[in-house]
Amino acid sequence: MTTPAGIAQPRLIKRTCPKCGYIRETTDTKCPDCGKTLVSVTRIRVLGVFLVVLGTFLLVFMSALSYWIYSLINEPTKPGSTARFTGGPQEIRFIIFVFALVMLIALVSVLGGVWQIIFGKRNKLLVIVIIVLGAVFVVTGLVISLAK
Repeated sequence: MTTPAGIAQPRLIKRTCPKCGYIRETTDTKCPDCGKTLVSVTRIRVLGVFLVVLGTFLLVFMSALSYWIYSLINEPTKPGSTARFTGGPQEIRFIIFVFALVMLIALVSVLGGVWQIIFGKRNKLLVIVIIVLGAVFVVTGLVISLAK
């Protein structure tokens, strides 16, 4: 956009504030409400696509891995095969818990990505859920490693 004098004006870009949710077409880089750096809606949507792709990959990978583990546990060992499960019921419950937790993180990531694509901003509740699930995952790992 140019003025009659031929001086170029800054381009208006739709931006959002990750902290307070401010969203406007503006040339500003700082939020007028809270002072945080504004992020372009296009960037948020691109990151949303990345979340959907990554979450979907993780869901598919964990589903395939779950099926493989299931087949190791429930099928008799084939002659010549070196893969077999030697754990007990406690290990099976732990594996199911960890796999379910990872798949839940992936599912929430996909939902968050879809939200970002549709609305052009992050959903604070889904971000909090991801942080809590990640913390549960880390604490589970710490508990298991300290128990040995």
